[in-house]
Amino acid sequence: MTEEINPKTLSIRLKEMEIDGIIKRQIYHEIPVRIEYPLTQKGKELRPILGQMALFSLKYCCDQIFDNPDPVKISKITARSFGKYGV
Repeated sequence: MTEEINPKTLSIRLKEMEIDGIIKRQIYHEIPVRIEYPLTQKGKELRPILGQMALFSLKYCCDQIFDNPDPVKISKITARSFGKYGV
């Protein structure tokens, strides 16, 4: 996923999410330095909401998201996932 995002954009988004309390920056003083961004409790509570938003996008906006959407695959994914989230 991150291979398609501009590094500067990724850095900006991570800082925004850290400021908003969604993620926490953890620095590991190793060689090379390793940085991880685990979810905070606030971020964990957002997961089901973001999951439902992603599924809604797949179901109703897939033509705008994918170049060649496969309706059968998308239907299977959304049916299974909507059941998971109780929608």
